Amino acid sequence: MIYLPLPNRPSPPDLEPIRSAIQDALNDADESERPGLRRALDIVDEFISADRSPATEEWARKALAVAGVDPKAKEIKAIQALRAARPGLGMKAATTLVRSLRS
Repeated sequence: MIYLPLPNRPSPPDLEPIRSAIQDALNDADESERPGLRRALDIVDEFISADRSPATEEWARKALAVAGVDPKAKEIKAIQALRAARPGLGMKAATTLVRSLRS
């Protein structure tokens, strides 16, 4: 399946290339640069790993709004919409995300 992003469909940012660049810089940094690079790496890791981060929830809200799906009324449709908006998003992660929007 080929995924072509649509202009009206929001997609979450891909932070892995940024994380990789910061990690490479950290590996080559001198002692004075390391604390700032470590902090930058921590910030990026928070966005990448947090299933319920504000950025992730905001993306999910936007994706569901574009799809016209209310996560409180139609949980299954919401899960499907998020997985369609982000290929590779697992069932468990999508379910957790939709349920976090319902509360």
